[in-house]
Amino acid sequence: MKHDIVPVLLGADLNCYGMARAFHEAYGVKSHVFGKCELGTVRYSKIVDFSIIPPLDEAERVLDTLVDFAKEQPGKPYIFGCTDEYALFIIKNKHILSECFVCECPDAEQLPPLSDKTEFYTVCDRIGLPHPESVYVSSAKEAGVSRELPFEYPVVVKPSCSFKYWHHPFDGMRKVYIADSPADSERIIAEIFSSGYDGKIIIQKMIRGNAQYVATCFSQGGDVYSACVGRVLLGETTPKGIGNHVAIITEENNELFEMASRFLSETKYTGFSNFDAMRDENTGKYYLLEINPRQGRSNYYMSAAGANAAIAAVEKEKIGLVKNVVFWHSVPKKIVLDRCSDGDAAIIKTLVKEKKSFSSLFYPPDLCDPRRAAYVLAHNCGFFAKYREYENR
Repeated sequence: MKHDIVPVLLGADLNCYGMARAFHEAYGVKSHVFGKCELGTVRYSKIVDFSIIPPLDEAERVLDTLVDFAKEQPGKPYIFGCTDEYALFIIKNKHILSECFVCECPDAEQLPPLSDKTEFYTVCDRIGLPHPESVYVSSAKEAGVSRELPFEYPVVVKPSCSFKYWHHPFDGMRKVYIADSPADSERIIAEIFSSGYDGKIIIQKMIRGNAQYVATCFSQGGDVYSACVGRVLLGETTPKGIGNHVAIITEENNELFEMASRFLSETKYTGFSNFDAMRDENTGKYYLLEINPRQGRSNYYMSAAGANAAIAAVEKEKIGLVKNVVFWHSVPKKIVLDRCSDGDAAIIKTLVKEKKSFSSLFYPPDLCDPRRAAYVLAHNCGFFAKYREYENR
């Protein structure tokens, strides 16, 4: 047991709890969580200590808070961002934070392809990695390009820079949009730009089918130490949650592993990375959609499959691609079983019987406090209402 290990996690969402659980399972230590507010995912938890941190637009105060904390610790704490906002903050300030923290993340000069999807696709093109055919729009005046696309409707419309996008909230805001016609596309583009967003907007060819995948890797200088690939069975249905995975079955997918590894090698990437991908149901071809410069909110699927994320970051053991098959979910199993194929339902039931089913928040050592147990139960049950309300919109 390495009790001198001090994990520091910025953010308080499911991503954060998955990392805190990994550190607790591996080393029996509490994680120190800093965030703008204490979310239910970490409230009443015995494996985290939560502290309020100033908003990130007060960067100097945030840095002072973190540096002061680090100076009180016996060694260098490990720091991880658990949202795009916090992950980018650590990367941009790595030159300061690395003096008192172990920062397993890329350098600031590596940011463009990690924070903007158009830059990510540029790197993919350079090294021959497939991504969906796309057209980029830089302003509302260019929205007319949606009438002369080299591919057919319906299309995907999404901001190229999520970090900038979420800083300009508006009614009806979604993570990803589906446009059925040029008029739909132009309306969506105008709405996004009118919010104050000043990045690019991507109009993208839809990949046939719904075969979604996620790959989580930990690498050093582009050398991949550990990785886990999962096939996504179900995603969230709320407007802002679309694109978030809630049910995954891990698999030994060497093709996606090689694609992710090529990108990480090309960019000399250090730290956790999270790739989203899709497979065309007709051709079987995989397409990369984006990279997140952090572990994903569903990261515990990697730890559950045998590649504990905390051990990956601390011990840097070279285990390569995880082969174990497990079922990870953050919503009740019934919701997943009611919505997946008969074949997947049979796989899930088998994995449940074999005790290879995992849910991040259902961590027995952390459910002793009845308030914590009540929250986890209520949170889980609340998904039934969410799916009834949003599923057919």
